[in-house]
Amino acid sequence: MITDLRRSLEKCLETGLDGDSGVLFSGGLDSSLLTALARPYGQLRLYTVGFPGAHDLKAGCEGAVELNLPWHQISIDEDMVRRGVCFLRSEMDIDDPLTISFELPLFFICSAVPEKRLLSGQGADELFGGYARYSTMPAQEMERAMRQDQERLLSAGRQLEGRIAGHFGKEMVCPYLCPEVVGIARRFSPDQLFGPLGNKSPLRLLAKEMGLSSATAPKKAAQYGSGISNAMKRMASRDGMDLRTWVREVRT
Repeated sequence: MITDLRRSLEKCLETGLDGDSGVLFSGGLDSSLLTALARPYGQLRLYTVGFPGAHDLKAGCEGAVELNLPWHQISIDEDMVRRGVCFLRSEMDIDDPLTISFELPLFFICSAVPEKRLLSGQGADELFGGYARYSTMPAQEMERAMRQDQERLLSAGRQLEGRIAGHFGKEMVCPYLCPEVVGIARRFSPDQLFGPLGNKSPLRLLAKEMGLSSATAPKKAAQYGSGISNAMKRMASRDGMDLRTWVREVRT
């Protein structure tokens, strides 16, 4: 099935990419694998968001060197985070702190880059067992949880990111969410999603076949790898509020 997975991802990339494309690039497994597979189908530029010294900026730079592709870091600060939170709350009607922290990197990239098409690794965790909580569940419970997360992503999460991108005239390309790829992902049993290389075993095996160092990289969610989550908590504490209240009341 690994061969089928690769062919399906390549088919989605060939269809979705055309000319210049930006990549939401953390340097981790999901974005590195997509980028390596996408190279024949467009001119790619990699973008990584983070506070100075953040994990993702270092990993993004190293990943870009490995892939030999142009890379641009989008360094952020607290004022930028504040503006982003206000945008997502007012324009996208989001007031959940976790959702906001996760979507802020997309906001920063969409508002800063010239490329119309943006390649995203959205869906890899839900489809291939990327969340740590999955590994602690019995097989049937894990299957139920993953299917619920997948349906939530397909019905709401994907639309939200499409709205954010569309606000800035951008188009999201999400190969992991192509129907054919989703179908193949659902054929893997729970025990096939975890192996010697870690969780998301099918993606790691494919990355290993392609010689990518990210095949063994641990997962680091965007809101943590970028430093955004800690920054939001720090800013809320400094303003004397819990995080949920701060998200609802912060102003630029």
